[in-house]
Amino acid sequence: MNIVSIAPYLPCRGIPHAGGEFYRRHADLVAASHSVLVVAPRNAENELALERDAEASYRRLLVTPEQPQGPVRAGYYFVMSRVAPFLAIRPFWRALVADPAVLSALRQADRIELQWFNALALASRLRRALPETHQVGVFHDVVSQGQRRMFLTPGVSPRWRLVALVQLVLALPLERRFLRVLDTAVVVSEKDRALLKRRRGRARIVVVSPPLEDEDMPSGPGVRSLGPPEVLFVGALDRLENEDAAHWLINDIWPRVISEVPDTRLTIAGANPSAHLRRQAESAAKVTLTDYVDSLSPYYRRASVVVAPMRLGAGVKLKSLVAMLWGLPVVATSVAAEGVTGPQVFYAVEDDSADFADAVVAVLKDPSSADDVRARAFEWSHDSYSTAQYRRSIEQLYPPRALPGDGGRAETVTEEP
Repeated sequence: MNIVSIAPYLPCRGIPHAGGEFYRRHADLVAASHSVLVVAPRNAENELALERDAEASYRRLLVTPEQPQGPVRAGYYFVMSRVAPFLAIRPFWRALVADPAVLSALRQADRIELQWFNALALASRLRRALPETHQVGVFHDVVSQGQRRMFLTPGVSPRWRLVALVQLVLALPLERRFLRVLDTAVVVSEKDRALLKRRRGRARIVVVSPPLEDEDMPSGPGVRSLGPPEVLFVGALDRLENEDAAHWLINDIWPRVISEVPDTRLTIAGANPSAHLRRQAESAAKVTLTDYVDSLSPYYRRASVVVAPMRLGAGVKLKSLVAMLWGLPVVATSVAAEGVTGPQVFYAVEDDSADFADAVVAVLKDPSSADDVRARAFEWSHDSYSTAQYRRSIEQLYPPRALPGDGGRAETVTEEP
């Protein structure tokens, strides 16, 4: 099967966000059975990704969005790229259809895959240009949920509340349109499936569990760090929901933890922290802010407990699931825990800063209190988020070609219940 996958980010090893790592593993696994071309806009970030992975199991192509002509049009796209980037897609679209290699690949594609909301905004144009080609849209989260939460959450700056309101008003009708245009919509949790079903539409909605296992992970949950106690938070810090979580963690949670367990350290591992967050971390006691790191494995090995103090955002927070795969106890907010359906797999779920801190203190003072939840979460996460399990999911999206004598079909793809 020929698959063209269009995305705002070119996948590569070491991509500094969990969604990008999911996409990289997805592309690798799909390419094991099908011909895959990944197309992304040419920019500094994607050029670096191309250099970082000299070879890949799939073909990759960067296209240069055309430059808007005239100061008014250029100003419009500059503003929209920051306020509502999913509406600033025309320059990228024109570059796609102007590139002979991309255009030829699109015409020959058995499936066109659109990753993230920005690429999903191309669905209507692609439907008009290629009405018979099956389109698969991958919703890493439901954007409208995240924007509604940002607008309603106390403490968010007026500027970001306004941006959230604008994006919410624009995103809701787009989500409805996507569900009418796409053939298949892919989500990573039943929670997101339920949200999208409210939008109604013709698209079949398929739930997949991302392949999150890593060869560096331990074979069991029983090994604890032998060093001094360490609290770990992981997240791409150029995303507002992660930066907000880091600020809340340092300002409101960490002082209570350090007063109860003075020899504990806090590590915040994430790329592209703001200057304000850097200053805040430097002024706090026993806090390390890493910026980008090639591998998070050393930090997970040292950690006593992983925290996910998210107050904003949508979708499943893969950082919590990765910690469970490492056999670590996780203290999370209800936002960070949503969409995770395992049987009591969090050590604690708390939204009050004092209660959150007390849960962290409890596991630091008595690590054995987390043994049962660590074991339960480890087993469940490895069953649910394995590579083998994801290969089975891929067959729902991209069934193998029919063989001679199979009556024209190799496999019937069943509807979601």
